[in-house]
Amino acid sequence: MIDSSTIYVIGDTQCKESVKNPLLVIAEHICEIKPSYVIHLGDHWDMPSLSQYDKGKKSHRVKTYLKDMVVGNIAMEEFWKIIKKRWKRFDKDCQWIILTGNHEDRRRKALEYGPDELIDLMEQLTFDYTNWTEVLPFLEVKTIRGIEFSHYFQNDGSARPIGTARQLLLRRHVSCVAGHKQGFDYAEMLQGSNNTIQSIIAGSSYYHNEEYKTHTNHHWRGSVLLYNISNKTGFDYARYSLETLDGFYEKNS
Repeated sequence: MIDSSTIYVIGDTQCKESVKNPLLVIAEHICEIKPSYVIHLGDHWDMPSLSQYDKGKKSHRVKTYLKDMVVGNIAMEEFWKIIKKRWKRFDKDCQWIILTGNHEDRRRKALEYGPDELIDLMEQLTFDYTNWTEVLPFLEVKTIRGIEFSHYFQNDGSARPIGTARQLLLRRHVSCVAGHKQGFDYAEMLQGSNNTIQSIIAGSSYYHNEEYKTHTNHHWRGSVLLYNISNKTGFDYARYSLETLDGFYEKNS
């Protein structure tokens, strides 16, 4: 039986200073589609100030917790401003779910292991999750219409993420969607004699290039819609690049 529910998937938005907000055109698109669910896969707040990889570098000294938090919160406010303006029943017709990514989890680690003199600031200024129906902790799995969602899924016996859509199916044995890894990766296979299972990794819903990805910044960036969800035949999907969404909506944002 086909389920009439639609699930709109937003990958990692990784908002930080001096980058364009991808949630503006994504909000316009959501209001046009009016899905049953919106799920953000995490890493909205990029939090470079708390990155352990860059500690000690001169380039890291200008990055601050305050800037990281404010930039991410403003981007989220701009998103909800469009949603509320264009979709009057957004809070009644749709469930809004956001996952915590490993970048947001940097804050938890900093509260646990960071310097005591920063604790008061960090406790006073935090992520603005206003209007989201549900906020899930890092790596907690959310199941919607039989499809599992997580920022990423871990390998057996390891904290490392499963790296490909095909490996997700071989390890999880269920339809699943993850973010974290840039680009778009899709796989499907038959499960027994009755069901089709599918997996998607779509971890980039942002415009900017990452400095560390010197030769591989040409990956796909955008959002994904899941629809015609069936227990037997799986789901149909449509993917929308940010470039395409810009062509539709940038003049409005």
